Amino acid sequence: MRKKIAILGLILILGMGKLAMAEVWQKIVTSGTPPDKRNGHVLISPGSNQQFIFGGFGQNNDLWILREEGESSRWEYKDAKGTAPSARGGHSGIFVPEDGAVVEDSIIIFGGSQSFEGTLVDSKTYQLEDPWSWNPIWEELATGGATPSSRAEHTAVYDDNNNNMIIFGGYTSGVVASSETYTLNLDVGPAQWTEENTSGEIPARYGHSAVWGEEMGMRQMIVFGGKDSSENLLNDCWRLEWNTWWYKINVTGDKPPTRCQHTAVWIQGEPMEPGGMIIFGGEDEQGNPLDDVWVLQQPPGEPNWKWEKLYPIGNLPSARSGHAAASGWGWSWGWGWDGGEEKMFIFGGSDGNENLNDIYAFARAEKVKKTLQEKPFNAPNPFNPDTEETEICYYLDKDDNNVKIKLFTLTGDLVYSWENISGREGLNQWPWNGKNEKGRIVENGGYICLIEAGGKKQKCKIAVLR
Repeated sequence: MRKKIAILGLILILGMGKLAMAEVWQKIVTSGTPPDKRNGHVLISPGSNQQFIFGGFGQNNDLWILREEGESSRWEYKDAKGTAPSARGGHSGIFVPEDGAVVEDSIIIFGGSQSFEGTLVDSKTYQLEDPWSWNPIWEELATGGATPSSRAEHTAVYDDNNNNMIIFGGYTSGVVASSETYTLNLDVGPAQWTEENTSGEIPARYGHSAVWGEEMGMRQMIVFGGKDSSENLLNDCWRLEWNTWWYKINVTGDKPPTRCQHTAVWIQGEPMEPGGMIIFGGEDEQGNPLDDVWVLQQPPGEPNWKWEKLYPIGNLPSARSGHAAASGWGWSWGWGWDGGEEKMFIFGGSDGNENLNDIYAFARAEKVKKTLQEKPFNAPNPFNPDTEETEICYYLDKDDNNVKIKLFTLTGDLVYSWENISGREGLNQWPWNGKNEKGRIVENGGYICLIEAGGKKQKCKIAVLR
């Protein structure tokens, strides 16, 4: 039991990177039968301690909920009745909260196709009210106005200023990329579609990402990346102002490599810190899945935005594309984190060989940084060298290409040493497999880890328990 508690409390603190703040991945350990492996689905967060999964390529029109129950979480299949959307992937989904005038507390689903770049399904709009209730009922949402044509791999965001769903792009019949923008007014009955007569030269695309984010105090749709009709991947970024004008966002510094089938969420900023769009994963020009994380922010008082690559610590998810992401709250993190912290959740996708059904949460964790500034530690601790490695975690005030890490027994005998390690300013980690310099697994007991870097020495204790 002591070992299990240690792993749960410390497993988050892995990784290596140069960070303005600590960024942490956590794999959510669940109970119950999980959803089947999939990609091309949607992940929808109502903003509470619940996450909904719907659809995906090769799947039925199934609906799942992940409920937080104290310090654990459990998958449930939701047997929603009524007029459900047919099986599909590449669709869009949003959640409309309770402040809607006509549609409220509802999941809204639009579009999709039967397979990747395949036959489109329909242009109907579907509503599931109170999805967390015992007997939720799907219904086709009555709409009027200029209904969008059938499409897939478009994006949708919820405009909380005007109670609108905004959709952009996607591919239409014949896998032709679209640059159309539509809004669905959810304050009237029936809900009204409008094709927006937008200005600006945003290129047509599909497989992109979009968030409802903020620039200069203005909330708006922000689009990144995707693929055009000629199969070219993109890494440009655009914003939609007042639903009428697309502006290209000017950025400084490095940019994420071109990609499609990635995800993005908007995370609100802390006091005196701007919010930002966080992107994860996707597929590169060679069709390989990606596992990098980037954040796009507009520094206070500056006209241009800036991309920054993040080097998160924690249980890092594997490279993937076609996964789904949402922002929300919930899940205790340890080290002082609570359910009030906004996080990015990702579920499923494809690693290039098979589909996945794992779920991760990503959040800022400044207390991890503060902890490591005071003293290094390892995780998990204790650890079993027969089944796992431990990660030696430490903080550097500046870059150092000559970090030394040495392990000793409690009586001072050298067990293993590493030299000329390249360390970054910020959070760092180094793995140990529990073996000595002769390649043999060490005996159970305590060991001293000495870290020499930046002109100072740091120590921590490591426990081996087989």
